[in-house]
Amino acid sequence: MKTGVLLMAHGSPDSIDQMGDYLRHILVRKPPTDEVIADFQDRYRQIGGKSPLLEISQRQAAALQAKLGMPVYVGMRHWNPFIKDVVEQAKKDGIERLIGLPLAPHYARVSVGAYQRELENTGIPYVAVRSWHLEPALLDYWREVTRGKNFVLYTAHSIPAGDAEPYPTQLAEMVKAVATGPHAFAYQSKSAAPMPWLGPEIPEVLPSLSGTVSVAAVGFVSDHVEVLYDLDILHRKQAEERGLVWERLAMPNDHPLLIEALAAATKKALG
Repeated sequence: MKTGVLLMAHGSPDSIDQMGDYLRHILVRKPPTDEVIADFQDRYRQIGGKSPLLEISQRQAAALQAKLGMPVYVGMRHWNPFIKDVVEQAKKDGIERLIGLPLAPHYARVSVGAYQRELENTGIPYVAVRSWHLEPALLDYWREVTRGKNFVLYTAHSIPAGDAEPYPTQLAEMVKAVATGPHAFAYQSKSAAPMPWLGPEIPEVLPSLSGTVSVAAVGFVSDHVEVLYDLDILHRKQAEERGLVWERLAMPNDHPLLIEALAAATKKALG
């Protein structure tokens, strides 16, 4: 059976002109207002007009393909290239089975679970990687970039609190495995949906901090708007207004240790 790997992520628009269609694809139950669309367009303008997520994901795929010696594809849930379209291309390439590998190390039903449901709906046989947050190479990456820092603030995307497990537990496991000195944890990037979300959020943690804060966004693996805007612009401003020095640490992106972690997760799925 010819097998390939499908790296899956949230997706982002190619330009700010596509923002309305992009947000309407995400916010199906309550379509975005013109004000919400304009707000997100402004965020993207401040990071250069687009997110580098797709380009980084494609570099990750190319590096993983070279390491594994098997086809690796990239599919997104909310924008091109959509998961269903990528699977169709994989079938044309003779792929009979896919390893569904999320570009998010921790399992959450609302994110990784949704990617897997999209893959399941295509009908192709697949093996799902639920989580890979404790892969040694991934832990080594974050140990390396946090080494020698006086204080580290670990962050991850907040999700609705209802039925959130195992997401918060897996994040706590990862931070425990990485942290060697003074640190804290906070969630970020909560949406405006009127429901309880996981906390504490970054603004709630900032008052307890002092000096230099080194920020490790361990809930993500790539630079994208939640990192480049939420952390680098929004929360940096909040921190500096409190007299803090805000140092956001480099994301794994296509670092060899990240590729090693992805390869290890794939090999485990293959058996």
